[in-house]
Amino acid sequence: MANKLPFPEVNKAALAGLTRVLDWAGVRWQQHGHELQMLNPCRANDDAFGSFSINANSGVWADFASGDRGGDVVSLVAYLKGYGQGDACKDLARLFGVMAGEASATTEPAPLPAPKAPDSVPVLPIPAELLGRMPRRKPKHPGKLVQVWRYNDATGLPLVFIARLEPGANGRSKDYYPLSVWQDVATKKVEWRWKGLPAPRPLYGLDRLASRPDAPVVIAEGEKAADAAGTLLPDHVAVCWMNGAEAVSKADFAPLAGRHCLIWRDNDAPGESAAEAVQLALDKAGAARVDRVNMASFAGFSVGLADGQPVLLDGGQWDAGDDAADALARGWTAAHIALLQASGQWLVASANPEPVAVPDEPVAATSKAQATAPKRPKGAKPLGSPFRLTDTGVWFQTEEMDTPLWVCRKLEIIARTRDKSGDNWGLLVRFADPDGAVKEWNIPAELLATSEGAEVVKGLMSRGLLIGAGPKAKQRLLEYLCRFDGVERATIVPRLGWHDGAFLLPDSQVGDSRESLVFQASNKQREVMQSAGTLQDWQQHVGQYCVGNSRLAFAVSVAFAGPLLDVIGGESGGFHFYGDSSQGKTTLLQVAASVFGTPGYLQTWRATDNAIEAIAAAYSDCLLPLDEIHQCDPRIIGETVYMLGNGRGKNRANDRGGSRGNVAEWRLLFLSSGEKTLAAHMAEARKEMKAGMEIRMLAVQADAGQSLGLFDALHGMESGKALADHLKTSIARYYGTPARAYIGRLVQERSQLGMVIRQQMTRFCDEVLPPDAHGQTHRAASRFALVAVAGELASLWHVTGWPPGTAWAAARVCFADWLNIRGTAGNREDEEMLSKVRLFFEQHGEARFTRLSNESILHESDGEVADPDDHAPKTIARCGYRLKDKISGVIRYYVLPESFRNEVCAGLDVSRVCKLIQAAGALETTKGAGYMLQVRTTPEAKYSKSGRAKVYCVTSNLFDAGNDGHTPEAAA
Repeated sequence: MANKLPFPEVNKAALAGLTRVLDWAGVRWQQHGHELQMLNPCRANDDAFGSFSINANSGVWADFASGDRGGDVVSLVAYLKGYGQGDACKDLARLFGVMAGEASATTEPAPLPAPKAPDSVPVLPIPAELLGRMPRRKPKHPGKLVQVWRYNDATGLPLVFIARLEPGANGRSKDYYPLSVWQDVATKKVEWRWKGLPAPRPLYGLDRLASRPDAPVVIAEGEKAADAAGTLLPDHVAVCWMNGAEAVSKADFAPLAGRHCLIWRDNDAPGESAAEAVQLALDKAGAARVDRVNMASFAGFSVGLADGQPVLLDGGQWDAGDDAADALARGWTAAHIALLQASGQWLVASANPEPVAVPDEPVAATSKAQATAPKRPKGAKPLGSPFRLTDTGVWFQTEEMDTPLWVCRKLEIIARTRDKSGDNWGLLVRFADPDGAVKEWNIPAELLATSEGAEVVKGLMSRGLLIGAGPKAKQRLLEYLCRFDGVERATIVPRLGWHDGAFLLPDSQVGDSRESLVFQASNKQREVMQSAGTLQDWQQHVGQYCVGNSRLAFAVSVAFAGPLLDVIGGESGGFHFYGDSSQGKTTLLQVAASVFGTPGYLQTWRATDNAIEAIAAAYSDCLLPLDEIHQCDPRIIGETVYMLGNGRGKNRANDRGGSRGNVAEWRLLFLSSGEKTLAAHMAEARKEMKAGMEIRMLAVQADAGQSLGLFDALHGMESGKALADHLKTSIARYYGTPARAYIGRLVQERSQLGMVIRQQMTRFCDEVLPPDAHGQTHRAASRFALVAVAGELASLWHVTGWPPGTAWAAARVCFADWLNIRGTAGNREDEEMLSKVRLFFEQHGEARFTRLSNESILHESDGEVADPDDHAPKTIARCGYRLKDKISGVIRYYVLPESFRNEVCAGLDVSRVCKLIQAAGALETTKGAGYMLQVRTTPEAKYSKSGRAKVYCVTSNLFDAGNDGHTPEAAA
């Protein structure tokens, strides 16, 4: 029988010599308190410590990423080696000299086998005679050598090269490989090999370091970035390490001892991790000082020239993965970098705010950022709270812990928040994502109460916060949030615009309010309402082309009119530009949108009414541009227009049948575009447009009537397309600044503007309205007037760059076009009622009305009764009779009462219809019979006791009251 394996003894010995086991197993590891964290060789792409660890006290191990786990060191070795636990026990027993029944605590570990002698060694420096024989191709690689970087020693002699091959293998655009010279130990043969040097590897730029011993050093990630950094920072020596972000530990940073170092990392998560590792290496090497370039500063500025001098402009492009070489490619120069340094935003600032109090409970650290944590001498007591907030993140450390736990990247708690009613409490936090973009999130307090706070962690990570691996870091993160006891308060609001005299934008508040305001919306909303370029850039490349173009000037003025609604207590509403495709309708909306933000500020009608409700609430007091009305369901478009104009969403029921409350509200002006009018679009679903819909969204033709589409003037451009293309290019570069300049002045002047705006609106209406204009036309004119006044205010405040009168004239032209298309300054609902009545008689004049043969018209005083002409065609579904006067040519339609009420006036107010027909001179009545006529000329009179029948007598004068004066000819 085989001897029983000594599992208990082996586990005890292996646990005591745990670090030796991990080295023997070939595992990369690092120690954090009572845990040893490892990189799991059994899982692809495990390149960060934290998720795979073993408890040094118990031997329990787990990989939280894969779910693999075990209870002792033997099972760990079996897992790492890929064989059974029996074999693992045997190997460990041989390693530690343990036999069955032995007490491993007193066993002297067996010596490790001597390392194998290398077969070849690098030749350093590379002999000069071999430089001319450097290979130009890598065997079995598809790329060609397009560039090499030479690593020298301090005297300038070559040590190794990094070669760039294009294209790369397996579909990559490029590959990088080391190229060095090696000598075979046995044969003494010397040859080039596509192989790197053994660690520790030299830095790129050692000769430059030696030649400038007092210069500060900039450390980049990669040779190309280092070359660019040296150009942009000529007073620095530029260096880098070999083989990228994951090879920091294999580089020799000793030559940087005593030097002032600056880390310029790549703008991504691996770059951040590499920067932390470099800072650790520099600390070990004894660098005098270490700073880091602030990645966010490049997103805040772009570069330009003014009078031949370098200047920094607001707003810049800084994408994920960008480095010093990308800055150089985008036009940054050493002079621009100097301006950025002078701005105070060049370096990552250091901060040490007051710590947050939490229960004193030890926990192990779980991140590479451990290297930059504040250290404490052994036996010393921690100062203050176990939580610390530094530039490198949130740290946790108790008295029992020699090494702190890195919880997450820097996470500031700005304030405790709630809505205006004192409900929906939360925490407002701020942090930077791996690309350096600053994010804010109001964390609802109810999420902190959910099981393990999973939604909070998920929300923070989805927004880009880097959090320590493993559950302990996540637990400490939740404690950090829950124990916040600051006195700062902020009010969460669901919409932009005016609040207590202040105007709220997604990223800032203009003016003072009783309490700080926080806009609760998606990051998308914040992204599309950014600004780029200067106000002068927008005026020069966009604004000046609106002068002389009525549609452009009007649309831009609509954008300025939105913030005035609250000032005058105005109602929401919109304008719809319609016409054939390729007339520039979308360009028109994009130009207007550039007042407030990026081209992404433009929305579309392709959404449900609930979605548009949420969008409207977010855009309150601003401009809401909605493109392509045909993408909205014609069945709901009418009600959606009502909703936008009424400024209030649906009141929804809760699960108990009551009102859910918190109905969305807004004030805004919206711009719409499409190939059809609202009425034509609704007709596709057999829906009728109401007059209220027409007034809430006023339709104006996009074509300005100059055979140039939406343009009246081209300003020297070759065609309308050329001007449209120029505008599209310009608004992609310059946007958002007009609204900020305008709102800033508006907040200052608000208290004095209300009366002035109303007076100017009255002047506009007096100029454009006919004397007999109906109230509906007055409402429409008032909205055009507000747009005119807003555009003139923006010009007066030097926001548009337009001469005085530009916006006013544009609004007058657009109003005149609207009124001309509408066809009347009267009541649209009255016109629609008359149109329906006319339509009935136009369609059914002969088919539904029997012709009377007696041409004399006999009223109640006459004694004769006329019979229908028996020779006339038989009338189907008769609703009355018709009789033509031979002398005047007037046709009288005697409509039977029920047919008049239920068919001619279907869905209409009968009394109102009769008044309108009477006012048009087309209704004959008998005194005392209301709107009806008593006659003896119809067969129905024979059956009446009085010998008279009551009918509605509508005459052909009704058609003279039509818009086109059309009078249909009656059939003989």
